Amino acid sequence: MLKRFAAALLLAATALPGMAADLPNHPFIHVSASADQYIMPDVGEIDIDIVSLEPDADAAWKIVNDRLEASRALFAQHGIAPEDVFVQDIVRRPRKVDILPEGQPMPMETRVSMHVTVRDLGQWTPVMRALIVMKDIESLAVTYNRSDREKIESDLLQQALASAKLKAQEIARGVGARLGPATGVSIAPLKNLSNAMGLASDSNARGGGGRRVPPKADMALVQAMRLAQTADVIYRIGGK
Repeated sequence: MLKRFAAALLLAATALPGMAADLPNHPFIHVSASADQYIMPDVGEIDIDIVSLEPDADAAWKIVNDRLEASRALFAQHGIAPEDVFVQDIVRRPRKVDILPEGQPMPMETRVSMHVTVRDLGQWTPVMRALIVMKDIESLAVTYNRSDREKIESDLLQQALASAKLKAQEIARGVGARLGPATGVSIAPLKNLSNAMGLASDSNARGGGGRRVPPKADMALVQAMRLAQTADVIYRIGGK
């Protein structure tokens, strides 16, 4: 199998002039490798919308403002610094509806969005449990992250590159060739090359830590996050 794979790459690099714009101009081995790690986060972020559907503007404003102040008090109670609570302006606007009965006025909503960074995850569960039962809350979503994420991803990238080189060495050994130097590296899939070769490539160069909308019952528990790095590498094929 390895011999057929490497031979196909060698043939494509030398005998398919129509693909010249997408392929290296030398015999090559193309490998992909990835490394990932599940790790507990040390930072959490919360996105919430406070919404009132009261048709009276003054009543709606009061509801939203009361919920906003209650949320701020909750965050302060659990040691979240004011600068870690970002609040957008309160807006009043038409609310989108699928069908509006004839003769009915467009319903209005009064809304404010908040983004909160929780740096002490020991406070995460009580904060989330309080938000889950708070009235007039919409679009509750959570994100996890690591304060040392750059270092973790740098280590994972080195692991992925080392794994890619081992794969390439095995392929070269399988066809009795010598592995030459790397002539192309990407942490994203080399799409043009993969498409030209008819090869599938991992679509996730980076992963983990993204915005999540799990069931509300799970939001109060800190979840492990997956960090991943992928490397696509092109190696020159040396002589026998």
